[in-house]
Amino acid sequence: MAAAKWVPLGRAVGVDLWRSVDQSGNTAEATKRITDLEGVAGRVELHTGDMTALEFPDGTFDVVLSSLAIHNIGSAEGRQHAVEEAARVLRPGGRLVIVDIMHAADYAQRLTSLGLSDVAQRPLGWRYWYGGPWLAARLVTARRPVG
Repeated sequence: MAAAKWVPLGRAVGVDLWRSVDQSGNTAEATKRITDLEGVAGRVELHTGDMTALEFPDGTFDVVLSSLAIHNIGSAEGRQHAVEEAARVLRPGGRLVIVDIMHAADYAQRLTSLGLSDVAQRPLGWRYWYGGPWLAARLVTARRPVG
């Protein structure tokens, strides 16, 4: 919902498997209700899908944001596929933003190997600790080069 508010003239597209094992109450219906409550329903599309095999053409999005999701994929190979898919659907010049509690260095390394530029990572600070500093969220950013 925050992403939709950041682009008042654009649209936000959400993709989820809607598994309550990762987040309680995680359903498309609940998320749709939240879009209504937040006043962004007309600018948000919700899709049921797997982030390791996104059903969008290459270069579809100006910004790709993944927040506390990729770590839920059990295998390193699956997490790499998710990062690759995020980069694939990013348009030239577009920005990729990943917030996650584990594997940030792996994501950054893969994005660099895929040829994305301005790859950076940093901690998000104590407000993003989940139980303590040993499970702290990190921010990974990158840009798809133009041309």
